[in-house]
Amino acid sequence: MKQPRDFSKVIRDPKFLMFIILVLLNVFFATNSESYLSVENIFNMLKQSSMIIIVASAATVLMMTGNFDLSTGSNLALTGVIYTVLLSGGMALLPAAIIAILCGSVIGLVNGGLVSKMDFPPFIATLGTMYVARGLALILANGSPVRGEKVPPGISTLARGEFLGVPIPIYFVVFFVVLFMIVEKKSLFGKYSMTIGGNKNAAFFAGLNVGGIVFWNYAIVGILAAFAGILTASRLAAGDPRISVGFEFDVILAILLGGTSLSGGKGSVIGTLIGALIVAVLGNGLDMMNILTFWQSILKGLIFVFAIIINEKLLKNVGAGKPASSRS
Repeated sequence: MKQPRDFSKVIRDPKFLMFIILVLLNVFFATNSESYLSVENIFNMLKQSSMIIIVASAATVLMMTGNFDLSTGSNLALTGVIYTVLLSGGMALLPAAIIAILCGSVIGLVNGGLVSKMDFPPFIATLGTMYVARGLALILANGSPVRGEKVPPGISTLARGEFLGVPIPIYFVVFFVVLFMIVEKKSLFGKYSMTIGGNKNAAFFAGLNVGGIVFWNYAIVGILAAFAGILTASRLAAGDPRISVGFEFDVILAILLGGTSLSGGKGSVIGTLIGALIVAVLGNGLDMMNILTFWQSILKGLIFVFAIIINEKLLKNVGAGKPASSRS
C-alpha cells in the first residue's frame, strides 16, 4: 500500500508536472523545426536563460522565506552600466567587475534592511529600489547605452567565450544551480529559510534569527543580480540602462513554475531550473515559428496565472498544511 501512495505524491509534485510539460514542449517544437534540437540552438537557449537561472537560483531560497525581490532587473541594468562606465574610464576588467558587483549588492542590502529591519512589505520595498536603481542607471548612462571605442573589446570574453566547446555562461549556470541546491538541501541557512516561510512565528520562538536570515537572503540575491549584470554587459559589449525591463517577473515566473510557494515554506532550486527552461523553450520555439512577441507576452501572462494556480492548488496537496505568510 505504501508504494502507490508514494507514486501518487510524486505525480502531484509540481516539479514532475513541469518536467512533463518541458518534455512535451521540446517534442512539439522539434517536430516543427529541424534545427530546434541542433547543438547551436540548445546552447543558444541555455545562454539566453542563463541570467534568469543564476538569479532565480538565489531568489528561490529567498522566496522560501515568503519574500520576493522586484528589483533584480533594475539592479542588473545598473550594475552593467557601472561596469562599462568604469571600463570606459580606463579601469581594468577585474577591478571594474568587483566594484560594479559591490555597488549592485548595495541594492540587495537595502532591500534586506527595509524588509527585515524596518518591516516594509517586500512589494513596497523592492518596487521602490527597482525604480531607484533604474533611474540611477539612466542617469549614469545619460539615457543611452555605454558602448563604442570607450569599452575594451575584451569585455565580451566572459559571456561570449567558450571552454571545451561549451559557452562560459553555461558553466556559471551549473555552478550556481549546484551551489544553491546544496544550500537548499544541506545547509542550515536553507533549512532555516524554509522554516521561516513555513511558520515565521514558530521560527522566531524556536530561536532563529528571522530578520538576519531574510536580510542575507536579499543580500545574496542582490549580489547574483549584480553578477548577472556583468555577464549581460559582457554579452552586449555595452551597458544599457534600458535592458531587463520585466526581468524580475521572468525570475519569479521560473520560481513559481518550479513549485516554490509564493507564501513560503516550500521550494526547489531544481524545480526553478525546470521552470526557467520552460520559459526559454517557449520563447525560442515560438521565435522559430515566427510568432510575434506581442502574442508571446500574452502567453507569458497566461503562464504566470497558471503558475499561481499550481501554487494555490497543487502545493496544498503536497505535504501537510498550508504554509503561513512570512512577511518580515
